[in-house]
Amino acid sequence: MGQAPGCTADRDLSNNRIGCLSPEMFLDLGTLSKLNLSGNIFSTLTVGLFSHLAALKVLHLASETLYCDCQLDWLLLWVRANAVRLGNDTVCRYPTHLHGLELRHLREHQLRCDGALELPLFQLIPSQRQLVFQGDRLPLQCTASYLEPSAQLHWRHNGRAVTTQEERAIYLEDTLLHDCCLLTR
Repeated sequence: MGQAPGCTADRDLSNNRIGCLSPEMFLDLGTLSKLNLSGNIFSTLTVGLFSHLAALKVLHLASETLYCDCQLDWLLLWVRANAVRLGNDTVCRYPTHLHGLELRHLREHQLRCDGALELPLFQLIPSQRQLVFQGDRLPLQCTASYLEPSAQLHWRHNGRAVTTQEERAIYLEDTLLHDCCLLTR
């Protein structure tokens, strides 16, 4: 039996700086048997991401920011239920206690969300004290790894939440950068 036009058994999407992955991306790839997503910038994978890939047998997910917590326990269950082999290069980078461990050898109980949050990236710019004079503009930027839709960044000054105040020239902007891998405010 031949394959449909345009379909291939293997798909190499490695090293493309992909941060956002959704099940819709794989809708017409039901005959795909091998998928390589290594070298991309995602930290986590949404539940059911590969549900349309009924023929998938080999999956590579090596990422410098792969966060192995309870949000990936679905993946272990799915891999086992569908006899998919995770590549040896698919190792956890975060949290620290799982760093360097192959995801395929973990058990669901090891993928917890009860520890301290560790972010692959958390950066404040400027990172040092700044000397400014009255009337000068001082942009501050906080950037953190994007791990889930509920993640938010908040600014506080003297213990109080900072909000946009146009009359005082204080403006807050939220952005999702670099293909859904960084949250900036």
